[in-house]
Amino acid sequence: KGDSYTHNWGLLEYKGIKTDKFKTVTVTAGSSKDPQNGLCENYNQNQKLLITHSGYLAGILSCANQEIRVVSAASKPRHCESKDLEKAESEGIYSDKYQGVQLCKYLYECHKCVKHGSPDTGMKLSVSKETPGTKCVWCRAENKCMSSNNGSGSFPCSDAIGLGNGYPGGDKCHVGSKFLSFVWNNGRVNNNMISWAASMALGKHLDRVVILAQPIQKGAKLKGHQRGDPNHGNSAFLGILEGMWDLEYMEDNGYSYVFERDLDESIVAVAKYNAPQDCKIFSGFPDPEKFEHCKVVHLVEPFSAYQDVRSQMPKQFIRPAKWIREASEKIIREKMGTSEIALSVHQRHHNWGDEEKHGSKFLCRGSLKNIHTTKTGLPYRDAVHKWQQTTSIGRRMLEMTQLSCAMNYQELLTVANYWKQEVPSRFFLASDREEIDRFQTMVDNGGVTIEAEDLKFLEPKVKELLERHLSFNFDCSLNYCASLKKFNQLLGVYVDMWGMALGRFFLGGYYSTMSDTVCYWRGRQAANASNICFLPERLSKHWVRPGKDVVA
Repeated sequence: KGDSYTHNWGLLEYKGIKTDKFKTVTVTAGSSKDPQNGLCENYNQNQKLLITHSGYLAGILSCANQEIRVVSAASKPRHCESKDLEKAESEGIYSDKYQGVQLCKYLYECHKCVKHGSPDTGMKLSVSKETPGTKCVWCRAENKCMSSNNGSGSFPCSDAIGLGNGYPGGDKCHVGSKFLSFVWNNGRVNNNMISWAASMALGKHLDRVVILAQPIQKGAKLKGHQRGDPNHGNSAFLGILEGMWDLEYMEDNGYSYVFERDLDESIVAVAKYNAPQDCKIFSGFPDPEKFEHCKVVHLVEPFSAYQDVRSQMPKQFIRPAKWIREASEKIIREKMGTSEIALSVHQRHHNWGDEEKHGSKFLCRGSLKNIHTTKTGLPYRDAVHKWQQTTSIGRRMLEMTQLSCAMNYQELLTVANYWKQEVPSRFFLASDREEIDRFQTMVDNGGVTIEAEDLKFLEPKVKELLERHLSFNFDCSLNYCASLKKFNQLLGVYVDMWGMALGRFFLGGYYSTMSDTVCYWRGRQAANASNICFLPERLSKHWVRPGKDVVA
């Protein structure tokens, strides 16, 4: 009480949860030292923040040099989320004498149980005073969570299961859970990231395990709500089952999933074909109690109905596997000859517009998707109206935002100058290369790219992915079956995307779902170090200052 904390703007790295206890802290925010004289919108009033018992602040302040003052604090144990709370409480789960792995005894749902263990066991959520190497496993027959020593080869029961392979009872934990299913989008990686993130957000809201289905194959004979589904498979395939994504990181941040192939056929049948009408969700975040009777809830259109920030927040926890992230960082830093990437640039062309009909060959600049007159640009126009009543300043912001789509090098200089950023002699470039002449202007002026040759050292790893994929023995007339070429294509996309997330300043593209995903990976705390990240929100809340952050 009476302590103060000053937050200087910058990237905050989340180190992980070290304890199960949290504090609710009331603070006063806003200071005469702030850029807006203590009147930073939404942050000049008392607020409640959640911090861990060991002191990690679980809250983001959005103004530079903001001072907060702790005025009151209360501490309570974290809710164990058990369905059998009465039994848990009566047997002492909230008592100080129950510590460490003993907590496992009172976590009654499998998918929540196996996320716990000691901090040296992968990325498990830690419980206090545990024996090193301890993990939690689920014993099916006993319907109970029990502790096990990692690597010992012995288990507390003959039907133990966990998150991976090597368990006597099977390789995936989903006993006793309720589920949420969804249909992948008909698009490439980042359109499907929208569907994936929205499904995880709804799954967490409803306290359900999200079913990650293998993409269907174009022309497959479909039933029920999937009849006529435009999902082509080769678009929706992301390499999830094969090990291209850091699913432990996603789970450790509270998002539960199960692979469709690991579920009983009775559950899959409901998820795919026979979800009752009252077990379907079309939009919004409805009351979970409304669906208590549903074993499986089906999210009908996650792409079209869930593109707001709340729905897409899980993207920050859906990131490529560690080996992909490390490869991206290694290649870029070696090619650039520096450990710091001052500027990362995304060049997305959208060159399937019709110049004669739409006014531009670039879809994002023509009459169908431009920022000035279309529905796509409406959030930006509305935000600019709140941001600046001066017509010329607002118009310039819209022009510079649209110019970020399909940039050549001269346009890059214009946009960077508007955002008061210098373009260094070498910068990281991720490009769709749809327009070779425009791409070449970037490369000729210092753009550093990742080429297929740079990824050759990963060939053995990519072949492993293919072998794992083939081992699933999917019916290729129904499910999408990938080739080595597909895995190499995805690898190129993922290392590019992670490279863009590393830049101190990120120049992304208007109307790009890839730039949008990169923004979430960079984190909302890094939003101001970009021309495009969360821009409508930043403009609406006056976080962008004419004359200071952008040219007036």
